[in-house]
Amino acid sequence: MYRMLLVLMLSLMTCSVFAGTATETLSESDVEIKVSMRNHGYTLGDLISMHVEFTIGKGYEFDSNSVPLKGPINAWLDLRDVVLQKEILVDERELIQIDFTWQLFGSVAEAQIINIPSIIVQTLPVEVAGNDKEPLIVIIPEQGVYLSPVLPEQITEQEAQRPIIVPPKFDEMTLFKLAWLCLALGLLLFSFWLWLQDKIKWLPRKPGAMTLLARQLHQQRIAKQAAFNDDDLRMIHAGLAGCAGQSLYPDTLDKLFESAPYLLLDKEAITHFFTASWQAFHRKDAGEYHISVADTMAWVKRSAISERLFRQAARQS
Repeated sequence: MYRMLLVLMLSLMTCSVFAGTATETLSESDVEIKVSMRNHGYTLGDLISMHVEFTIGKGYEFDSNSVPLKGPINAWLDLRDVVLQKEILVDERELIQIDFTWQLFGSVAEAQIINIPSIIVQTLPVEVAGNDKEPLIVIIPEQGVYLSPVLPEQITEQEAQRPIIVPPKFDEMTLFKLAWLCLALGLLLFSFWLWLQDKIKWLPRKPGAMTLLARQLHQQRIAKQAAFNDDDLRMIHAGLAGCAGQSLYPDTLDKLFESAPYLLLDKEAITHFFTASWQAFHRKDAGEYHISVADTMAWVKRSAISERLFRQAARQS
């Protein structure tokens, strides 16, 4: 009878133990652990950042002291930093986020996978939590990372006998072409700026009547002629009329110098030319007046320069 009672008590104790173990195992299986980290590209001395996230059920309280402390883990791995964050969700579950920072102090001969050891954390025990639930054990599984060697592979004798590959030549021609193109573009823009500022003597921006006359006489090579013909004289008269802004006659010649005061320096030469050419047109005492091609071309050039300087000064004022 005593033996049967003892066996019965042992059976009840065994059932209670197995029942507690089954409950705890079931709770562990409900925990979904998420691990985020980069698994490749590491070598000696590198830091490994690992983010762990899981949620524990209502009624449990995470034990912050179960998180491993900073320090050496084994001969080739150190735990440099640990950051724990806890948050109570709407359904009263507890969200746990842990950031681990590992540092590698080992190397390998060839690239291979090494495993960061698993981590065991838990909730508060019954005595501290003040509830009737057994502490929940959470195991963060080990994580494999690819570790690369520090030193490259040794060069064999056969590889050392390979010919040296000549590096490709630097493309100088393209740079020269680009430099010349930039230089030409710069000169073109500079010339355009000079033209806008009316600083090119032989290409004024807005030429006046005397400047156009001097250009026409130069293009027709009048300076090489022995004498002027009627068309040449009419061309010069048209230039003087353009400066005056009206048709000129012997009794209105003074209007020319009033409208174009820059011609006063050559008033005598212009008056002589106008009188002689007027007589030549009307055939009255034409022999008394001689029209010199050289003298006429001289005062036309001087008048063109005076006109250009006068117009430039008028724009600046």
